[in-house]
Amino acid sequence: MDIQVRLIAKKVFLVLMALVLNVTAGQAWANADKSGQSISAAAVTNHTISLKGKTISYSATAGFIPICSKTTGAPEGEIFFVYYKKNEDKDVRKRPVTFAFNGGPGAASMYLHLAALGPRTIPRSSDGATLLPPPYSLHDNENTILDFTDLVFIDPIGTGFSRAVSGVDPRRFWGVEEDVNAITDFVFQFLTVYKRVLSPLFIAGESYGGVRGVGLARALQDAGLYPVGIVMISPALDLQNIQWSSLGDRAMLLSLPSYCAAAWYHQKVAPRFRKDLGKALEEVRTWAATDLLTAFWKGDSLTGEERKGVAKRLSEYTGIDPLWIMRKNLRIREREFAGELLKDENRSISVYDSRVTATGPYTGDDNDAGAFLLAGPLKTAMTDYISRELNFRTDRRYISGNPEVYLAWRWESGRVPPVNADSINTGYPDSSNDFARALNRCHFLKVFIASGIFDLEVPYDSVLYTINHLDIPKERRNNISIKTYMGGHMHYANPEAHRQLREDIAEFYENALKGL
Repeated sequence: MDIQVRLIAKKVFLVLMALVLNVTAGQAWANADKSGQSISAAAVTNHTISLKGKTISYSATAGFIPICSKTTGAPEGEIFFVYYKKNEDKDVRKRPVTFAFNGGPGAASMYLHLAALGPRTIPRSSDGATLLPPPYSLHDNENTILDFTDLVFIDPIGTGFSRAVSGVDPRRFWGVEEDVNAITDFVFQFLTVYKRVLSPLFIAGESYGGVRGVGLARALQDAGLYPVGIVMISPALDLQNIQWSSLGDRAMLLSLPSYCAAAWYHQKVAPRFRKDLGKALEEVRTWAATDLLTAFWKGDSLTGEERKGVAKRLSEYTGIDPLWIMRKNLRIREREFAGELLKDENRSISVYDSRVTATGPYTGDDNDAGAFLLAGPLKTAMTDYISRELNFRTDRRYISGNPEVYLAWRWESGRVPPVNADSINTGYPDSSNDFARALNRCHFLKVFIASGIFDLEVPYDSVLYTINHLDIPKERRNNISIKTYMGGHMHYANPEAHRQLREDIAEFYENALKGL
C-alpha cells in the first residue's frame, strides 16, 4: 500500500479523495501548478504527545520542496511533505530522521502517516477487522515511532498535494527509476534545507514502497549519502513473485500459504489443522515446494489420478471445492479465491486482509471490505487534520490515490538489465539487484521487513522467496530481519499487531544505531 494501490481493475486505494482548502499566499519556491493554482507557504505548528507516561513536545511542518530540472535548474514539480521533529533532542548527529511513503504507485503517504507511524491516528475496532461508524476524529497514536526518530512523510508527484508545474508532463515522474530520482532529489534538498545532513538516515516504505525504498537506498549511496536502515511493510520487491503482477506458477505457489491462513481463520481448512495455524503453514509450504511444484512442472502430462490427488490436497489447505480446483487446472487465482472461500455463505473475503468479509461475490474495488474499512476513515481524518491541526492551506485538492499514475507508470525502467549486451529482458520489474547492491556496499545497512499473515496482495512467502534469492554473502543475511503479524497488507490496522510492530521497529532502530 502499503497500498496500497494496486492494479487499477483491483484496487480501491486509487479512489480519489478531494480536499478543498483555502489558499494562503505563496513562498520562495512558489510556482503555478497545472490548473494555475498557487503553492502555499509551509505551515509550522507545535504539539505534545504522552508516550509511556512521558510528555514529548514536537513540531510539525507541512510544505513543499521543488524538484528541479538537472539541465536548466527550473522547477518541474513540487513534492508535499509533513515533517515531525521532536523538540527535546537537539543533537542531529544522534537523532535519526526517517523518510516514509506508501506505494501504489499512485498512493499518498496517508496510510503510514495516520494509521501506522505518525503521532496521530484514527480509531479502529479491537481486531481492526470491522468498520467503525463516524465520526473519525484523530487521537494520539501510542504506537508512533516519533519518540526515537523524526519523521518525514512524502507524497510523490501526482498524489497528495504534489504536482508537476505548469507546462511539465507529470508522466516524466511516473516510472520506476524516474520516481526514485525525484524522491532522491527531495531527500537531498530536505536534508540541506532543514539541516539534517548529519542525522542517521532511515527509509520506510509500504507495498510498492518496497521497490521505491530499495531504489532510493541505492540512489542515495550512489550520490554519497548512506542510509542506516530500511523498514519495509508488506513490501513488493520482485513483481514476478506476486499474483497481481504475475499469473505464473511461481506466484501461485507462493500464494498458497496465505490462502491456507485465510481458510484457517474462517475454519475452512481440513479439521486436523483448525487448532494450529503454524502446523498448517509448515505442511503446506513443504508440500507446495515438492508435490505441487512437481505437478505444475508436469502440466498436462499428469495422470487423472495424480490430478485428483493434487486437487484434494489443495482443497484441504484452502477450503475450496476440489471439483472447482480441477476445472481451474489446479490454479487458484487471488480474486477467484476471495470469492470462492465463503461463497456458500454469500460472502467474500478481502485480498488486503482475508479476515475481513463483505456480502456477496468478490468484485474488486467496490466490495473489498479490507480496503474499505480504512480508506474512508483515513480520508475523512486527513481532510480535517491538514487544515485544522496542521494549519496548512492550499487551493489544491488532496489526492490519496491516483489511478492515472498507475496506468501511466513506466515499469520498463525497473527491469533487470540483460546478462548479455546483445540480448533483452522483457521480464518483470525487480528490485533484487538494487537490494543486494545496497547491502553489499554498506556493511552497516540494516533491513526490517514486516508482513501480514492474512495478506493475499503481497504474500509473506513471496517476500521471503525474494530475500532468500538475493545475491549477498551469508554474513549480510544477518542484516535482514523479518517478522509476521496477525493482520493483512496493512497489518497495523489490527491494534495488537500495531503495538507489536512498534516494539519491533523500536528494537530494530536500537540495533541499527549501535554500531554508529
